[in-house]
Amino acid sequence: MLYLALLYGDQDQTAKPGTPQWDQELAGYVTFGERNGAAIRGGAALHETPHAVTVRTGAGEPLVTTGPFAETTEVIGFYVLEADSLDDAIEMARQIPAAELADGGIELRPVVQAYDSRPEGAPVPPPMSAPDDAPPRWLALIHGKETEGDQPGTAAWDEGNAAHGAFSERAGDALWGGVAVHPIATATTVRVRDGEVQVTDGPFAEGAEVVGGLYLFAPMERDRAVALAADVPGEAIELRPIMEFGS
Repeated sequence: MLYLALLYGDQDQTAKPGTPQWDQELAGYVTFGERNGAAIRGGAALHETPHAVTVRTGAGEPLVTTGPFAETTEVIGFYVLEADSLDDAIEMARQIPAAELADGGIELRPVVQAYDSRPEGAPVPPPMSAPDDAPPRWLALIHGKETEGDQPGTAAWDEGNAAHGAFSERAGDALWGGVAVHPIATATTVRVRDGEVQVTDGPFAEGAEVVGGLYLFAPMERDRAVALAADVPGEAIELRPIMEFGS
């Protein structure tokens, strides 16, 4: 089974490139990848929230604002993990360095469906890196209040699934993948404090409107990514550029 692991943390307190702490954290992600490479189906670290853009849809023109969807719950990265059971997914999640951040943790959500439409030879997003001058890939997080349409097997789910299918066709080569997850009631949060693993039922942030899934956009300029996000079905889309390894 696939699990979406959302990495949360306070980016004001995370390591900055070029510092010893950054090198230490990067080494931790490299070690995680080496230990669990066969189970990692995707993943990315995200640029800091000042680079985020939120697109809210509804009646009239989309509302585009600078910044993340919710200031208090910062997603700093994600993985898609393959595991035989939730216990196995938790075992992997506890090894992710973000689980040890003072204000951080890992939210696990079982995946309903996922697809990878990257061109052959296209890079899998790395766990952490530095930017370069090329247009970035983008992560589009789908936010909104949970409704019947988030319940697999319902007529509302099927209707929403058709809408996302139509979006995928319109997006074409600009879309490199996507993940839809089970409702928030299935979430599990993993934290590591002083070496002790803490596992709780429920999402990382109880008060925030939930992430119902995500899309991965191909490399493109910001304006094009915003226009593409405005076409994604959902209440609000948080766009974040992905950090890339230098050559």
